[in-house]
Amino acid sequence: MSIEHTSTDSGTPDEQSPQQKSTATAVLLALVFAPIAYYYVGRTKWAIINLLTLNYLLLGMVIAPIHVYTIVSGDGS
Repeated sequence: MSIEHTSTDSGTPDEQSPQQKSTATAVLLALVFAPIAYYYVGRTKWAIINLLTLNYLLLGMVIAPIHVYTIVSGDGS
């Protein structure tokens, strides 16, 4: 016997998957401040790593927008 929870009134906000996020917004956030972009697409661990490593030792200006784009487009992990 399985119980399926179908109520949308659970009291918690409806979280979107990374694929439902705006690609343009995610890439723009990654260009401005990469940890916020990772948090926006739901990758909190990547946001913390990015922040603690000083934006991948300043290579994140190139790497982060590409990585966030692949996450949003569904090709990334």
